[in-house]
Amino acid sequence: MMKNSEAIKSKTLRLLMPQWQGGNNPAYFLGAQLLNWLAPNMNDIQEEVPVSLTEEGLEVEKGIFARRTLLKQLHDAEEILEKYKPDRVIVLGGDCGVELAPISYLNNKYDGDMAILWVDAHPDVNTPEHFENHHAHVLANLLGIGDEEFVASVPKQVNPDNILYVGLNDWQLSEKKVMEQFNLSAVTPEELVEDSSPVLNWLEKVKPAKVFIHFDLDVLDLREFRSLLIANPATYEKMKDQVTAGSSMETIIRVLQDVAKAHDIVGLGITEHFPWDTYNLQNMLQRLPLLGDINKKDKAPYNWIF
Repeated sequence: MMKNSEAIKSKTLRLLMPQWQGGNNPAYFLGAQLLNWLAPNMNDIQEEVPVSLTEEGLEVEKGIFARRTLLKQLHDAEEILEKYKPDRVIVLGGDCGVELAPISYLNNKYDGDMAILWVDAHPDVNTPEHFENHHAHVLANLLGIGDEEFVASVPKQVNPDNILYVGLNDWQLSEKKVMEQFNLSAVTPEELVEDSSPVLNWLEKVKPAKVFIHFDLDVLDLREFRSLLIANPATYEKMKDQVTAGSSMETIIRVLQDVAKAHDIVGLGITEHFPWDTYNLQNMLQRLPLLGDINKKDKAPYNWIF
């Protein structure tokens, strides 16, 4: 575990990347900005990856929605990382695709001796042949699978033995095949209820020098935390009766605190904050007298398809 004096000397980059095109959901732009506003200010270096909210560059290319736009934003993030060469990275997103550049950078910096805790309801190892939204491809790219340009941005592929899914409870058949191909390890929400030992024991076996934590908020149970894509107010009552229970907020906090007390955390990415109420409120304010356009009829969009 790193001493406090070492932590002070290390350089931490706080990267705001309000990317939404990878999940085709504009609300992730607002969600990332709110995360950045809510998160404590630790006097880190702060940078923002420019992300457009226009309709330009949203074509499906080579099986990926907004591929050209996503590659540009990926390269912009890489330039920021190369500029500062940080020891640690905090990523506030945006869809899960925002993790590609920082994990690639840190895994290369620490010569592959870095475990990745993929705290997520989903495995994110899909490919363009099966799913056009890139946010579900990111871990596959880190393993060397998928679109050649995204894979080429990974200088050192992640060792599959260094990946642990935490809270995984939903996947597609195409993703299951990749998980089995790489023999990826997973801990279910049920296994975390009592204590953090399944995660700590795995880390003790792997013995990584560094740890990166990817935290997709959709790992949380929608019955407790509703700022998730799946918690659409229009279908919420139906979904809460159908969707498998996720982890509680306190469970995830405890697990991540326990890991941080025993291991050197060099990265934390928080993604896919979908603030339904705030998103709809923003739309309402845009349509009111004096504040906005009284002729505006459009409601707040999600899953844009042009």
